Amino acid sequence: MRKEKPSGREIADMAKKTRTRTDVVLGKKDGKNVKFTPAELEHLKDLDEFEDGQVIGILENELEGDETNLPQGKHNVFLSKVDGNWKAYAEAGGEISTEAARVEVSYHRLDERRSSQGKFHPEGWCFTICLIPFFWKCILSARICF
Repeated sequence: MRKEKPSGREIADMAKKTRTRTDVVLGKKDGKNVKFTPAELEHLKDLDEFEDGQVIGILENELEGDETNLPQGKHNVFLSKVDGNWKAYAEAGGEISTEAARVEVSYHRLDERRSSQGKFHPEGWCFTICLIPFFWKCILSARICF
């Protein structure tokens, strides 16, 4: 867990080393496209490392955020626990573009039938992604709203 939010440069540097997955989340709102490409997080060893902050993917949006000042464009999305609360930040060009309006992180038991397929929610301009997939199930997911 962190005490303060990351800098845009920290996120940009971490994003250079991030590999992405192939399970892209696509969405549309008002005729404009939203695309989220999740990051590969298999290198993480424990939850503390995850809570300290990770780039969780790349967001490409043709429209501005509903609840934030997220500009259209391509952004690295960083998720971390800051002073006990989950926070997500969009970064572009070494600067934080905006902080997400809402972030929910959920842990799932293996016996739950929780799909690892991501989804875009036009109402509230949110996307739900599986952060840690296990075969076709999801162990850890996040819902992030811009």
